[in-house]
Amino acid sequence: MSDTDRAGDVDEGRVKIRLDKLTKHFPGQREPAVGELSMEIPEGEIVIFVGPSGCGKTTTMKLINRLIEPSSGRIFLDDEDVTKVNPDQLRRRIGYVIQQIGLFPHMTIAENIATVPKLLGWDRDRVTKRVDELLETVGMDPDAYRSRYPKQLSGGQRQRIGVARAMSADPDVMLMDEPFGAIDPITRDRLQNEFLRLQADIKKTIVFVTHDIDEAIKMGDRIAILRNQSQIAQYDTPERILVNPADEFVADFIGRGASLKRLSLSRVRDIELSGWPTVHNDTDRREALRSLQASDKGCLLVLDEQQRPRTWVSAEHLQRTDDRPLVEQGLPLAVVEPRATLSDTLNEMLTARYSTAVVVDESGTYLGCVDIDTINQAVSSMRTAERDRLRSKLPAADASPQDANVVS
Repeated sequence: MSDTDRAGDVDEGRVKIRLDKLTKHFPGQREPAVGELSMEIPEGEIVIFVGPSGCGKTTTMKLINRLIEPSSGRIFLDDEDVTKVNPDQLRRRIGYVIQQIGLFPHMTIAENIATVPKLLGWDRDRVTKRVDELLETVGMDPDAYRSRYPKQLSGGQRQRIGVARAMSADPDVMLMDEPFGAIDPITRDRLQNEFLRLQADIKKTIVFVTHDIDEAIKMGDRIAILRNQSQIAQYDTPERILVNPADEFVADFIGRGASLKRLSLSRVRDIELSGWPTVHNDTDRREALRSLQASDKGCLLVLDEQQRPRTWVSAEHLQRTDDRPLVEQGLPLAVVEPRATLSDTLNEMLTARYSTAVVVDESGTYLGCVDIDTINQAVSSMRTAERDRLRSKLPAADASPQDANVVS
């Protein structure tokens, strides 16, 4: 099967980056690090390079902006052959984020973000406006952070600044080399979610390198699973790769538990939310207790005056002789937005004191809930859909109940 066969159809919008037999031989090495790689990267999508350590994924990414010069082959950006153009000019058109972030320690946050705009000759007012705009975009108050230095920030904050700096000149293309790899798991999930939220607005073309297939499934519009020498094993959407791995190499790389991995493909907005008995903060406790006893739930959800969820209260909380408002009592919430994946939602539920996730919109207004039954139904639907798909590919005489055994 050729690379083109494995690559799926790039038929949604136009091609932003095209690699034509891209090859890199390093001196003293018998085999190429990258061997005649050809692929097309659609505009406005996140394309993930994932594969075993040493397979050439980071080398391939660096070839795209010519941090490493190719030995042969061509690179096209917007149908322009950029293989021989001035590499500094090329790199100013492409944002770059690395795992170690690479902020200049002697520069303030504002100076770090302004690096490329200054090289491009932007005037001071335009640079200042862009710096503040980007700080707000990545969720950091310009007044609080623009004059700080990298050592005064947490790892997660430095990573956000790295992303802001990569976007400073508003490039159409961004390259991201394991950008969330050196961060603790909780901060990593949050930054991934924030970046996906941001990407929904900015629609950059992004090449993203990771060694983590779960991160690839969550973050990618398309995934290129690479063998050694950056040979494409499969290049397709996460859903198609999970449902129909091209060969044993891909199946082994995905690993067990494909059904659970598919929870990263479904989002809260794709499922029907559960209703839940709610009570307002100023509701009389006896009335609230009657509402709870009339329901089939173990807790009531307390909403404030703006319909924002604040806490869970049980019968024990409502029976206390306590003058404190309801919002100051009860159990903490696991809160998600509609764009959250079911995988992230499940994680929030499992770590919460009350294993139900509360869904809110961008303003924090209550929309509904997701419980374990909802997650189970989603997994069951995925399995049913996969069984139907597998049976549809078999001749009628071959289809049998045993087909269900192939589902992960």
